[in-house]
Amino acid sequence: MQQRILFTVGLLLMVMAASSCGNTERNSLLKVSQAHIINGTEIPEKSSKKSSIVGVYDTKNRSICTGSLIANNIVLTAAHCVTKRTQDLKVIFSIDIDDAINIREQDTYQEQVKAVSAVQFGPTWDPKDETTEEDTGDIALIKFKGELPVGYKPATFLQDSSLLQVNQMVVLAGYGVSTVDLKSIDPKTYKKIDEAIEYGEVICSDDRKKNYGTCFEVETSGDGLLRITSAPISSLSKTEVRLNETKAGTCSGDSGGPAYIDIQGELYLFGITSRGSELCNEVGVYTNALYYLPWINSTISKM
Repeated sequence: MQQRILFTVGLLLMVMAASSCGNTERNSLLKVSQAHIINGTEIPEKSSKKSSIVGVYDTKNRSICTGSLIANNIVLTAAHCVTKRTQDLKVIFSIDIDDAINIREQDTYQEQVKAVSAVQFGPTWDPKDETTEEDTGDIALIKFKGELPVGYKPATFLQDSSLLQVNQMVVLAGYGVSTVDLKSIDPKTYKKIDEAIEYGEVICSDDRKKNYGTCFEVETSGDGLLRITSAPISSLSKTEVRLNETKAGTCSGDSGGPAYIDIQGELYLFGITSRGSELCNEVGVYTNALYYLPWINSTISKM
């Protein structure tokens, strides 16, 4: 199998969110997940569960995100996943992003890889704001060119928001990292350690005091394949839902992907993967798309 595309954005967002997710991961540096999305399963090619899930690929930064198809040519995703440079963005219709972007047959490529024509960011999103810990407005809409491939259709939004309660199980899906490993390092000899800590490439037990303490280099792998898992709701705020992801959850590359409520075997969309803890094993934060439905509907009509 080809080497997976390196995700260059998501892990930074995970670190930026650490203050809003608590610092319990600093007390469990060796608590590393080594499964899928995390602790999930790959979605088969013929599964109906893939029908509204797409990849969002930034060709300039070589970064992967995930999105939900909500209209015939509109994708819902996280604001931090996209750029105003629409020429850099592609919407991927495949369970394997690597395979799709490396297709040589032009007809097949054009069916699975769509160019982006427009992007709209959520009304309160501010990419320069690194201080807001809740209700960040991490939501965006992407318009792409071309027809829907066979087997794809828009997701159905959850109608009963009262189902969003603590302990309710949530179904998650995305193209993100499936394995997080830690490699012990010597902070005294590691080059540009402060920069590495800033970008989430290194985590230390005492980095805020510059003593560093015990340090590890974070190594991630497995992104590019579509996977699915579930986790329970731990808390809710005005526009966000937080999940307890100590057993399973999302990681880098799953950003922008869907969060569903399963009702009698049918998946109903309500959320967007936004951010989480450094090692993807504590908490996940999801934008509540239901709160933004008036903005979504009005923006789609203008796009």
